[in-house]
Amino acid sequence: MKSQASHLARPLLTAAFTLLATLFAMPLSAQPKPADSLDARQLPAVTKSPSGPKQRIQVVVKHSGNPAPDATIALGTATQKVALKTGRNYFTLEIPVVNAPTPLELTLTVGGKTLSKSVTVKPVRLWKLNFVQHTHTDIGYTRSQTEILAEHPRFIDYALDYCDATDHLPDDAKFRWTCEVTWPVNEYLKSRPAEQIARLKKRVDEGRIEITAMYLNFDELPDEQTLAASLAPLKQIRAAGFKTEVAMQDDVNGIGWCFNEFFNDLGVKYVNMGINQTRSVLPFALPTIFWWESPSGKKILTYRAEHYMHGNRPLSIEKENFPRFEARVLEYLASLEAKNYPFDIAVSQHSGYFTDNSPPSTKSSEMIRRWNEKYEWPKLRSAVVSEFYKEIEKNYADKIQTIRGAWPDWWTDGFGSGAREAAATRAAHSDVIAQQAALSLSKILGAKLPSDVHNQIFQTNDALLFYDEHTFGSSDSVGKPYGHSAWDQRSLKQSYAWEAYRRSGILGETASGLLQSFVSKSEHPSLVVFNTLNWSYSGIAKAYIDHQILPPDKQFEIIDSAGRVLPVQAGEVRTDGTYWAIYVKDIPAFGYAQYSIRILDLPRCPLPSSQEGIKHVENKWYSIDFDLSKGTIHKLFDKELNKELLTPDAQWGLGEFIYERLGARRTMHEGGKSTFTRTTPSQIHFTRYIKGPIWDTYRFQGDTAAGRESNNLTVEFRVYSVTKKIEILHTLRKRAETEPEAVYVSFPFAVENGKIHADVPGGTMEAGVEQIPGSSNDWNTVQNFVTIRNAQSQVVLCSPEIPLWQFGGINSGRFKTGALPQSTNIYSWPMNNYWYTNFNADQIGEFQWTYQINSTADSSLEYATRFGWANRIPFLTRVLPGTGKPAPLAKPESFLSIKPDNLLLVNMTPVEGERAVLLQLREIAGKKAVWGVSSPKVVFKSTVANVLGEPLAETAEIVFAPLESKFIKLTW
Repeated sequence: MKSQASHLARPLLTAAFTLLATLFAMPLSAQPKPADSLDARQLPAVTKSPSGPKQRIQVVVKHSGNPAPDATIALGTATQKVALKTGRNYFTLEIPVVNAPTPLELTLTVGGKTLSKSVTVKPVRLWKLNFVQHTHTDIGYTRSQTEILAEHPRFIDYALDYCDATDHLPDDAKFRWTCEVTWPVNEYLKSRPAEQIARLKKRVDEGRIEITAMYLNFDELPDEQTLAASLAPLKQIRAAGFKTEVAMQDDVNGIGWCFNEFFNDLGVKYVNMGINQTRSVLPFALPTIFWWESPSGKKILTYRAEHYMHGNRPLSIEKENFPRFEARVLEYLASLEAKNYPFDIAVSQHSGYFTDNSPPSTKSSEMIRRWNEKYEWPKLRSAVVSEFYKEIEKNYADKIQTIRGAWPDWWTDGFGSGAREAAATRAAHSDVIAQQAALSLSKILGAKLPSDVHNQIFQTNDALLFYDEHTFGSSDSVGKPYGHSAWDQRSLKQSYAWEAYRRSGILGETASGLLQSFVSKSEHPSLVVFNTLNWSYSGIAKAYIDHQILPPDKQFEIIDSAGRVLPVQAGEVRTDGTYWAIYVKDIPAFGYAQYSIRILDLPRCPLPSSQEGIKHVENKWYSIDFDLSKGTIHKLFDKELNKELLTPDAQWGLGEFIYERLGARRTMHEGGKSTFTRTTPSQIHFTRYIKGPIWDTYRFQGDTAAGRESNNLTVEFRVYSVTKKIEILHTLRKRAETEPEAVYVSFPFAVENGKIHADVPGGTMEAGVEQIPGSSNDWNTVQNFVTIRNAQSQVVLCSPEIPLWQFGGINSGRFKTGALPQSTNIYSWPMNNYWYTNFNADQIGEFQWTYQINSTADSSLEYATRFGWANRIPFLTRVLPGTGKPAPLAKPESFLSIKPDNLLLVNMTPVEGERAVLLQLREIAGKKAVWGVSSPKVVFKSTVANVLGEPLAETAEIVFAPLESKFIKLTW
């Protein structure tokens, strides 16, 4: 993402030069240095020569006198005439190879005087260094997406031609290339003639080109349903006869934990993380290979590699400067030895040129050829990425450690610079889960799905994937925020969010239109509520009801089949209809309930309200004290738990809006000295209390420096009377600001001995503990919920719109490996513009986001998971006009049941061309689950499958290990 910018090169070059200076200064013995000193270090190299292989020794002479043109250095039998300059002098001697540590005398003769010291020469480590060439897919960063997207399939054509052009070279130097992601390969297979596909197949089979498994390079914004959908193109790739054994995630410094579970059943054996350390902490002190363990204990061989263009910078493989390349390769291998790197094989990724979206090049083949002609060791090889893993497995299996943990991404914070689009995509992510389940239920009930519905699902997910892909803006998005390229890429990136949002709406209409045909109309207009989750639950169903059915001036009732009246509360009113929130109870899993809408011949009255400030509120669950001067809650007592939930005298109250300014954008990186100023709203005042059937509203308004115009911030507390929940809604009219800024919302919860857990793709992670050391811990990307829990209770929060949270304190700029949450206070991070490249420099307009809060004596993660999903995945609703003829309401019904209760249905999608649906499930209670499924409509056959729906080995009983993810195909 950042490879063109000089800031990437600086830390790498600085490290290289520092290492070089250190190594040159390292004597091979511990003798003290005189004023004129003589030192030596052994280079990790053996050269070829007519008289046999030779070891290379670097000699460093510090000469304090006048230049001496006639000096002699000698080591053992090797001598060399040299000219000394004043200061440091560097020379290389070649000596016969030693097979054991051998003491030799090193001498310098100048002006009739001889300086000597004893050095011990050791056998050279027999290094192999694989150079893996790939094109980093960073569409839009270097050039507009409209231009660069089309280039990537062309690069495959070039790679094939370069294979042909280097067939005559020694095998180690032949051009090899790794397709970093599958998106270009998928497009290539759809757009090239058969003979070109055959050329690609031949080169893949030969091991000259390798196809990897990841569709694009993803941050943590996508959920596990979307990440599963990202692997769908592998079906076409494998059908064409190509194997995929390795997944590459480059540039990004994290990866979804769920991929580990997906890859194991897919035959993907390796994960390669070519991390870019920019604005992050680098996991591990040196390149590290390990068994990465999933939540359920599955393992995949994973490598935290060097930077994804390490071979370009610092090694300069593409620069056609062999002496520089030679020196830097030896420096690098010496540095690995100094860090006790455990293997004799290393790998260096590179591109044809030092830029993202680079075309391939044969320059590296020429450098490798020249190297191997000169050196016996190290041996360099042009390789595909999987070669390294196979050698490690073969020769070092006993040296591979196992590490279990999520791998949170440091870079997802940049998506806070597009808060509106992030909220839209999160809504689309949630909607498409409900919609696919509705389509699946329709298919089970016997509906014939529209012929293009599978393409609708694919296009919706594809738009989400292109928004969730790690490239956000152009290289000058912050440096020239209103420039042509910045706005081109910004507009294109945003378009994916709105495309996904639009398509999910159309898909939802398709799904609801099919399901409604299985519910009979009643005498009166009716509301049908569908539950697509796999447990019965109560909650808020939202529906837009036309004024034809619900006149705006008349009272009405919404009644269930048992004659009970439902609580209903109005939202925004339009000319033709009104948005309604309806509290529904116990909607059956994978089922529905129908409610009658009865118009009463009475005028509708406004809800009771008041403008008088209210300091104290109580209901059956909570006792709440508002701070009217701040527009916050400063005491929240749980009556069931008999506990105060908030930190006494916290700096910021519950729901408090915090505006932050960063002194200098460039300090917001590892090692930077970030300075922040934080302010809270001014002139905050209580504006309205509204008593409602579902919740009571307590509204505050004020001014924040983040906003424009007066009263630019509204904070609304909704205290529910029908269920144990508090909702907080923030509305901000944002002003445009390109100077670095951020917004936080405070949640100062106090849970004694509490641990913070976050819902991440594929499982739940204890913050700072169940994660790869060095992965993101200043902030975390949350899918559906955060919980603060101990053995007796927990507080659960979720936000449908906001993915970013900071745990324990406001941690921006900390960048500390292994840091744990400082407290049980947590902070939502709705927006920021702290990046200095790639992400948006400003945001403007009205933003609105919400939080839902619950506390309970049930401290299980199963409870937290269900609360989070129930507040994120919407009920599907449908309003049916009445027939005017006597007809009863349908009783609540479930179409499908899965057991046991500790399984979570992540997604269910119809299988094209078959009487089948594919279920994506995850065990959430940490205990074994034996699969069961039933339906009153059909009899199913259950088959365990991989993420592509391909059947795996059949067993008599399907058992989920604790926390395991599986895909099960139901056929009938």
